[in-house]
Amino acid sequence: MRPNSNDLSFSLFGFPTFIQPFFWLVALFLAVGSVGNINNDMPIWLAKMLLGVAGVLLSVLVHEIGHALVFRHIFGTPCTIVLHGFGGMAIPQHHRRGYGFTGAVAECFLAFSGPLAGFVLAFFAIILLLLIPENPENAVLATVLFCFFLEWTAFISIVWGVLNLLPIYPMDGGHISREVFTFFSPRRGVNHSLILSMTLAVLLAVWGLQSRMILLTIIFAIFAYQNYQEWSMRSFRR
Repeated sequence: MRPNSNDLSFSLFGFPTFIQPFFWLVALFLAVGSVGNINNDMPIWLAKMLLGVAGVLLSVLVHEIGHALVFRHIFGTPCTIVLHGFGGMAIPQHHRRGYGFTGAVAECFLAFSGPLAGFVLAFFAIILLLLIPENPENAVLATVLFCFFLEWTAFISIVWGVLNLLPIYPMDGGHISREVFTFFSPRRGVNHSLILSMTLAVLLAVWGLQSRMILLTIIFAIFAYQNYQEWSMRSFRR
C-alpha cells in the first residue's frame, strides 16, 4: 500500500509517515470494543474512546518504527511508514535480501523487530501502571483515564505482537516462516510456508466467524485467499 493525497502525513524520527483514512475507522472499531457500553456517562465514554484510538495508533506506530529502525541502521536504507486499515507497513526505498545463514537471520530479525518494539512498549506501560498507587475511590478522573490508556495500550501491543508472529504471510511471522523454510529447502520452502500460512489463516477465519469476531474473520480470510493465489501461481510455474 502506497501513500495517497487523502492521508494524514508527517515526519516521525526522520521517517515520512502516512495514516490512511481506513486506519481511523478500524482503530475506532477496536476502541468501541475496549470501552463497552456508555452506561449514562457520555463524557467519560467519549474520553475513553479517544484514548482507545490513541492507544491503537501508538501501538501500531511503535511496531512500524521497530521495522523502520532496523531498515535504517542494519540495512542502511530509508523507508516510509504507512498505517492502513489492517495495520501498517514500513516500506523501504530499496531492500536487497542477503544470502545464506546471515541473510536469513537478518530477515528474521527485521520481521521480529516490529513485535519486539510493541512488547517493549507494553513493558513500559505495565511498569507505569505498577507505579501508580491503587486507590480507586480517591483517584482523580485523569488518573483513571491514564490507567485505562496504559492498560489498553499494553493489551493491544501484546495482542498485536502475538498475532503478527503467527506464521501467516504477509504478517511478520509469515516472513520468518518463509525464511526458515527457504533456508532448509531453497526450492520448495516458499510453497511449504504458503501451505502452512493458508491452513492457519483458514482455521483462524473459521474461529473468528464462530466467535463473531468479524474483523478478525475478514483479515484472515483475505490472507488465506492471498496465500492461495500466490501458491497457485507458483505451482503453475513449476
